[in-house]
Amino acid sequence: MTQLSDRRVRRSEGPRFVIEVGQVIDKYELLERVGQGGMAVVYRANDRSLKRHVALKVLHRHLADHDEARDRFEREAHAVAKLRHENILEIFDYSGKAGGESYIVTEFIDGKTLKQFSTDHPPKYAEVGAMIVVQICRALGHAHGQGVLHRDVKPENVMIRSDGVVKLTDFGISQMVDAQRMTMTGQLLGSPAYMSPEHVEGRPLDFRTDVFAAGIVLYQLTVGKLPFEGRNPHEILKRIAECRFSDPRQANPRVGNQLGRIILKAMARDPDARYPVITAMLTDLEQYLEGSGLGTGKEELARYFASPSAYELALGARLTDHLMRRAREALPLQRSTALELLDRVLTIEPGHAGALEALSSLERRRRWRQTGLIGLAVIVAGAGAWGARHLIKSRGGGVSGGQVVDGPGAPIDAGAIDAAIAPIDAATADASPVDARGVLPVPADARRPGDRDARPPIDAGGAAIDGATFKLTVFPKESEVQIGGGAWQTLDDGTAELPVSASAVIIAVRNDGCCEAEQVTVPAGQSKQLNINLSFLPAQITPECDAEGEVTVQIDGKGARLGKPSVISFRGTLLQRDIDVVFTVGLDRVIRKSVAVHPKSIEKVTCAP
Repeated sequence: MTQLSDRRVRRSEGPRFVIEVGQVIDKYELLERVGQGGMAVVYRANDRSLKRHVALKVLHRHLADHDEARDRFEREAHAVAKLRHENILEIFDYSGKAGGESYIVTEFIDGKTLKQFSTDHPPKYAEVGAMIVVQICRALGHAHGQGVLHRDVKPENVMIRSDGVVKLTDFGISQMVDAQRMTMTGQLLGSPAYMSPEHVEGRPLDFRTDVFAAGIVLYQLTVGKLPFEGRNPHEILKRIAECRFSDPRQANPRVGNQLGRIILKAMARDPDARYPVITAMLTDLEQYLEGSGLGTGKEELARYFASPSAYELALGARLTDHLMRRAREALPLQRSTALELLDRVLTIEPGHAGALEALSSLERRRRWRQTGLIGLAVIVAGAGAWGARHLIKSRGGGVSGGQVVDGPGAPIDAGAIDAAIAPIDAATADASPVDARGVLPVPADARRPGDRDARPPIDAGGAAIDGATFKLTVFPKESEVQIGGGAWQTLDDGTAELPVSASAVIIAVRNDGCCEAEQVTVPAGQSKQLNINLSFLPAQITPECDAEGEVTVQIDGKGARLGKPSVISFRGTLLQRDIDVVFTVGLDRVIRKSVAVHPKSIEKVTCAP
């Protein structure tokens, strides 16, 4: 039973009755009022028994006689009591429904709401918004795994603790998916601006409703405004029902295509077109942040919340450096990926010299290809199909990408990759005979000891500089190498001494069993060591489980989807990774599996014993 001190209760803010600071409810002394909503007032209180500060959420007295209000209050207490997660507010106590004051006791969060923080410090970079929503998705993933649908996800219900930990709060209108739906007759429960179309239209709700709300929060943090705005709630609800909003990529170009696709998928009008579960959205956001060179852990976000201005001052350079490195790796084999990365760089730093030069390189390559097609038509007519096939091969057709280094790890400008590629001269292309394998013959006196049916590493118009050599190293060492359009060959122990050329030379490397092919244009006079390290192709793991009940799965510590492949990347020189796959069936059954994967491997893992 709740016991109040004999201090008088005062009326405040119209019809709402607010308990005075200084009163004692049971063992909780009210120290200050820290917040107020439509149902309750929140106080910082002192737990006299355990000698700690807590948050006391007290139901408004004018609602105390309403059974529906008490039911909602109790439902919040029961819902949160089921949840134990770093990103969810922890509940300590509940008064019960019988008589007196109705209250819930939770941990006290020393900090601000996400609404307050983002108003004071609007995120400058879309990546910051993605990091915040990752934490919200983790909280929702845990709640959904326990059968709890939040239904009121919004920045006002997200707290930023003083140490940077994100906490999802206020499960006041949460719904247990296995319980009878409870609503106030004639009312829409929730915040209009964050409702889903099915919520507005009174259709059945499921976990995808929270996915839609998380998408709205992500939109708001990355674009700087809500997707659905209007002069009044009715106009807002109408726009939500029609799902009409500006594309986030147009509203803020810094959002970019990859993050924009995540937002649009989360905010699809048709629930079937959205992410089926919040953990799928979480996985995509984590991959986006990993591709941006940012971690998804609380340490990265804590640094931002501690000093947002200083963090963002350094973030621009971090992002452009990482994105440029990825763009160079993608050039020119993955043209669309490279263009998307370069676009992100230029939205951050419009005059970025490296990005502008890389775009110019791509444009030169596009024009070269157009010229090459014209030349090829002439060659086919003059030299026949053998000559055409040889020409494509000798120009490195189908093999591209890579970088040149001066000594270990020092990249040369990626623009040099295309600068030495000259237009095809159709008038002389058929001047040299082609042997039965489609390879230009090499004069006997041009061969070096140890060469295996290869041309000297110079192009048709160049000459070797007498006595000068440089070392070529490829990884993996079993990869095949093509020098100057000659035959494919493997190098002894992955290394070779090559003569320095007076003109540019194209070196291509491939290893179909593990890696992306690469092509490097070696500048004229190159004399320092050249390292060509192929990028490992990712592996895939598909989790499968036919156990009864709700099943969630994590692969390598990240959320994954049943029946959907998860990408496993490789870094450094490791050719094998041991990956942990964890299935959680129901509330407490945990099944752990371990699988060894290699580059390009495709594995299936089941929850069966």
